Amino acid sequence: MKKFICMSALALVVVMLAGAAQAHEFLIKPVSLHAEKGTILPFSAVSAHVFMISEEMEPLEQVEAKLLLAGKSTPLKLSPNDMLLTLDGQINPQAQGTAIIAGHRKGMIWTNTTSGWKQQSKKGLQGVISSGKYEKFCKTLITVGSPDQSYKTPLGQRLEIIPQTDPSLVRPGEELVVKVLFDGKPVSVESVMATYDGFTDASNSYAYFTEPYGQGLARVKISAPGVWMVRTQHVLDKQTEDYDSHVIRSVLIFEVL
Repeated sequence: MKKFICMSALALVVVMLAGAAQAHEFLIKPVSLHAEKGTILPFSAVSAHVFMISEEMEPLEQVEAKLLLAGKSTPLKLSPNDMLLTLDGQINPQAQGTAIIAGHRKGMIWTNTTSGWKQQSKKGLQGVISSGKYEKFCKTLITVGSPDQSYKTPLGQRLEIIPQTDPSLVRPGEELVVKVLFDGKPVSVESVMATYDGFTDASNSYAYFTEPYGQGLARVKISAPGVWMVRTQHVLDKQTEDYDSHVIRSVLIFEVL
C-alpha cells in the first residue's frame, strides 16, 4: 500500500511539474508509421501540449525537416496549414527499410517578465524574471516495407534519443532501452518521459517517467499498443547577455503493434 501511495505521489508531482513548464512538444506526425516503397506519405510538424494535437503553428523559417533512408538524406519542403496549425510535408520513399523523418525547431528566446512572456532577448527588458533559449529536435521512425537497423544510427542531432533495442519488435508489457546523446556523447539527463497517442487529453501528461541509470541509458516500459513518444531535455545553465539558460528538447516517435 505504501509503495502504491509513493508511486501515485511521484506521478502527480511529475504531472504538476510538466504542467507548470507548459512546454509545447515539437513532433513530426505522419498519417501512418508504415508505408510502401514508391508511395506518397503526408506528415505534419506539430506543436502540442496534448500528444499529437497541434495547438500552434511553428514559424516556418525556424523549422527544418529531412528524410533519412538507405544511407541517403533528403531535405523536405514544409508548407503552413492555417486550419490545422501545422507545417505539412510529404515523403516518397524509394527504398525499403526504416525511414526516419528528422525535424529541428531552431532555438527561440522567450523571456518571462513581470508583465508577461515576451519572445525576445532579456537584454534591455524591464522586470525580467527568467529567460531561456528553447531548441527542439524530433525523430519519427517509419517502416517502409520491412524495418532494418537504421534506428540505432546517430543522426548528429545535438540532443538525440537512440533506441538500443529494435522499436519495431517491442510489444506491450516489454521495455524499450534508449540512450540519450548530447553533442554525440552519452549524457545523464534528469528524466526520460514517454506516452502514447490517446493516453489522455490532459496537457503535459505522460504515461511513464524514469530517471536514467548511467551512460545516458534509460528503460521505458511499454504499456499499450499505439504511436509512442519518448521525450527528454537537457539544460545548459550558462548565462549570456540574451538569456539565462539554453533548454534543448528531443523526442523519438515510433509505433508499437
